[in-house]
Formats: sequence, structure tokens, C-alpha cells
Amino acid sequence: MRSDEAELLQRLRTGSDQAFAELVNQYKGLVLNLAARMTGRQDAADDLAQEVFLRVWRGLGSFRGECKLSTWIYRITLNLCIAESKSARARSQFIQVDDPGHEASLMIPSGDNPFAEEVILKERLGPLIARMPEQYRTAISLYYLKEFSYLEIAEVMDVPIGTVKSYLFRGKAWLRDRLLGRQIREVDEL
Repeated sequence: MRSDEAELLQRLRTGSDQAFAELVNQYKGLVLNLAARMTGRQDAADDLAQEVFLRVWRGLGSFRGECKLSTWIYRITLNLCIAESKSARARSQFIQVDDPGHEASLMIPSGDNPFAEEVILKERLGPLIARMPEQYRTAISLYYLKEFSYLEIAEVMDVPIGTVKSYLFRGKAWLRDRLLGRQIREVDEL
């Protein structure tokens, strides 16, 4: 653990409200980003972020410091996102047909735009990533978007490094197959 993290943790354990405000300010962007990517909904990410920081506050006494504080916070966030995803699947959810947030077709940028293909790809990837099996989505998000190392991802996901590599490989294959329109069995989850 870095010395600045150790100092912050010490101040947190003494019950310093200022130290907790510093912790929230330092990690809220990371927590919100991960929660939004995992849930696919900003409103759910906001609620989850609040719950994450409540759990961090309550769990400070049990945090042993065997990993980085950021890894511990990511782990809490990931676990809450997975729990939310499972409970969301159990609830029946309907999408309003007239909801402007859910368009059936892609908005195609003008042909003279040199970045048109990239824009289209990003528009197609967003909904696909939201539908990915959780373990693939987590590994891909942490590796490509947060630039975590294999070891850091293994710590956050609590799996061996080989499993992280497998999730990344399978996740990329999952995305590639869907982007190319290949017919795939929907039994992707492990």
C-alpha cells in the first residue's frame, strides 16, 4: 500500500469526516464509471455509488490493507453491480416503445466524416457490452477502459490471472462474433 493511502486509511479509521470526503472525491469517478459500465444505466450507477461508499465506511474496521484501497473499493463496487444485475434480471423490466433513449436504429454520421466508422462502432459496442456476460464485461472494462494489469484485475475479480486472460479472450471473441453478425448459441455464461 502506498504511503498516501496508508495515511488516508489511518485518518479514516480515526473517524475523520474530512478524510472520508477526500476518499469519496478521490474514488467517486472510478466507482461511478465502473457502475455505469456494469449496469448500463447512470441512475443505477448513482445509487450503487452511494451504497459502495456506505459499505466502505462500515467496512473500514475490517479492511486489512492486504491490497490497495482502490482495489478494495473496486471489489465492493463490482460485487454490488453483480448483485444488482442479478436482482434486475429477476424483476420484470419493460422498455417503453416511445422512449427516446431507446432507438432501434443507429444514427449514421455523414459520409465525409473521417471518424464515421469509429462512431458507428462505438454506438454498436455500447449495447453489446451491456449485454455481455458479467465476467467478460468486467474484465474487458477494467483492462481496456481502466488500463488495469492482469494482476490488478485478478485481485478485483478474485480469480487467478489465467482466468482473467481467458475472460479477456472470450469477451473479445463474444464481441467480435456479434459485431460480425455470426450466429452464436446464447449459452455464453459460464
